[in-house]
Amino acid sequence: MRSAVIIVCLIPLLAVAQPVVPGFDRFPHQTPTELVAAGEVLINELNCIGCHAADKSQSHLFETRAAPVLFTTHNSASASWLRHWLNDPHDLKPGTIMPDLLHGLTEKAKARAVDSLRHYLMSLAPPLGKTVETSGRASAGKKLYETIGCAQCHAPDARDNGRDSPLGELQQKYTQEQLAQFLLNPLHSRPAGRMPRVPMTQKEASHLSVFLRERIPSRKDFFALANGPAALKLRGEGKALFQKMRCANCHSTLGSKIPPNLSMPLAKLDPTQGCLSHKPPKEVPHFYLKTEQIKAITAALSAEPVAFTAQEKTHHRMRQLNCTACHVRDGLGKPDPTRDKFFVTTGNDLGDEGRLPPLLTGVGAKLTDSALHKVLRGEEAVRPYMTTRMPDFGEIHAKFLKRHFATADVRPNVKPTPRDGKENQVGRNKYGRELVGVKGLNCITCHQLGGRKSLGIQAMDLAHSPDRLRPEWFRDYLINPASFRPGTRMPSFWPEGKAISKISGRNTPRQIDSIWVYLNEFEQTRLPEGLEKKGSFVLKPGKRPIVFRTFMEGAGTHAIAIGFPQGIHAAFNSEQVGWSLLWRGKFLNAESTWDDRFTPLAPPLGESVVTLQTGPAVALLKNLEQSWPTGGLKMGGYRLSKDGIPTLLYSQGTTKITDTLTPRGKGLRRQMEFTGAKDNLWIRLATAEVFGSGKSGVWSTNTKLYITARNSQIRRIEGMSELIMPVEFDSSGKSTMEIEWHWQ
Repeated sequence: MRSAVIIVCLIPLLAVAQPVVPGFDRFPHQTPTELVAAGEVLINELNCIGCHAADKSQSHLFETRAAPVLFTTHNSASASWLRHWLNDPHDLKPGTIMPDLLHGLTEKAKARAVDSLRHYLMSLAPPLGKTVETSGRASAGKKLYETIGCAQCHAPDARDNGRDSPLGELQQKYTQEQLAQFLLNPLHSRPAGRMPRVPMTQKEASHLSVFLRERIPSRKDFFALANGPAALKLRGEGKALFQKMRCANCHSTLGSKIPPNLSMPLAKLDPTQGCLSHKPPKEVPHFYLKTEQIKAITAALSAEPVAFTAQEKTHHRMRQLNCTACHVRDGLGKPDPTRDKFFVTTGNDLGDEGRLPPLLTGVGAKLTDSALHKVLRGEEAVRPYMTTRMPDFGEIHAKFLKRHFATADVRPNVKPTPRDGKENQVGRNKYGRELVGVKGLNCITCHQLGGRKSLGIQAMDLAHSPDRLRPEWFRDYLINPASFRPGTRMPSFWPEGKAISKISGRNTPRQIDSIWVYLNEFEQTRLPEGLEKKGSFVLKPGKRPIVFRTFMEGAGTHAIAIGFPQGIHAAFNSEQVGWSLLWRGKFLNAESTWDDRFTPLAPPLGESVVTLQTGPAVALLKNLEQSWPTGGLKMGGYRLSKDGIPTLLYSQGTTKITDTLTPRGKGLRRQMEFTGAKDNLWIRLATAEVFGSGKSGVWSTNTKLYITARNSQIRRIEGMSELIMPVEFDSSGKSTMEIEWHWQ
């Protein structure tokens, strides 16, 4: 009898699951330090400072967590679902962090409050955007759920269990099309990033939608809204109640601007009262916190605030985002071993390295800032054989983690790689190609290269390395891969730093840097031996321009040829320091350059080739009767933009000049910038026997080249016409010029 009484008494406590917070539940909280850290996570995840402001000493510990937007064109709700949700959030979604705001009301008063709130909230809901109606299969959705990462945060069987992040009764809230639209971009209505955007297609979202909606039986009840004066009255009551209950402290709405209504500051709270009491007063939210959660929050509120290190800031945010559900990071945690089976691969013989998400230990020292940012936004996946997908956590989290990973993971006393002018130390493309190929270290037996399959297992594409990896990390990883990734099958060809290959005189730094140089110049060089096929010497610009130094007809033995993906190309003579050729169509055949045959010079492969004048692009003229000089400019190389567009760098005395071409329609736009004012500087745009002009600033030549240049003029000298343009500096000593070239 006594046991029966105890069980009956416990039923009300077991009926409602405590809030599920992965950053609390998946981490230890036994020691005082662990308990404080766990409490800090709970205070953030339950958005305590939505009502209780943190003081200055606590501001680095606690921040607002944005609750779902009420509502958006991507995320609406039915009146029936709202009735159930407001009446008992934990009934629809066991483990939700949404508190019960109406727990202290009588049954009659609660029913009225729920009805008035749903009438008001439905008045704020915008019309849903257009949804794409596609069929889906539950079996395909189940497979996706288990393999792309859903089962690492949510219950493996997709049934809410009070331990994993709950899903709730999705079939009550969404139609199939609405749920698919939500899955494609959860951040639209859930900006906190706890439900990130997992990259997927419309079809995959439809499969998942069908599976998630069919996993539990649907409730058949329907509760319509009132009409006429009754609806207006309820709507007014709901708005007043929305303000009174401080709903706007957590939720934003598109159709309402209600300012937050703060309560007592966080530092002045009595942990034994209010939300943290076992039976909260009726006027405060009831989160149904379990004893361990209350204990942790109390410990965090009582602890003396201390400054976070970069590592602690990083780990604090990673706990909030549940990163260790998929990744291992030393000092923080690792995935649940019981879910290891859900990490699978589509590759052959790649083992754990092909199915497990990469280690996050030291990731800030491994990836460049731009690569890390793209990874955190779920962009440019480089492991197509891995079924688990890296999600997009939103811009705020991406910027935060990018910055803090780099600071937290900095490796002290790391020797930089040789670069820029240290010709006796820097590697060479030629040696890098040889090392990567089958007669060198045979990297292409395992690794793909530039989208081309390897000769064996299809491991990560090496061509991604320069855009993703820091060169120092790349070097140190090649010397000792196991120290960065224990258990890897990647061998070291430089054990203890000593080269095993005879290439480049067994010089380890030179060999590794040669591979790095080769990969950096991969788009403008030849394939390694073992992948190269006969006749595969034609360069074809892909997503980025190709910048190719070569020996070229019309541009000399110091030519810089630039091929754009748009099929418009140009060549710059870096010896004379001026543009020499323009053409469209095919780019270049690199056979003579790669095989070290210096003659004949390579011709442009395309059609509509325009030959420009010889000589320097810019000159200092004391008067317009002076002949155009043959020298005077000093070449300074070029730099590449993020999009791969080169900017040529040269100078005239103390005046520095940049010269950039970008495709524009069927022609090219030329932008020149001058820094360091100097009188009597002129640009020569073209030479011809005769120039024609249809309107001001537009000139044509007998080669059907059309040049648009403001303030340009013609001068006749030595039996030839020259189109020239003065360089006009502003008060800061700078000048920006723009020219357009079009040709038939």
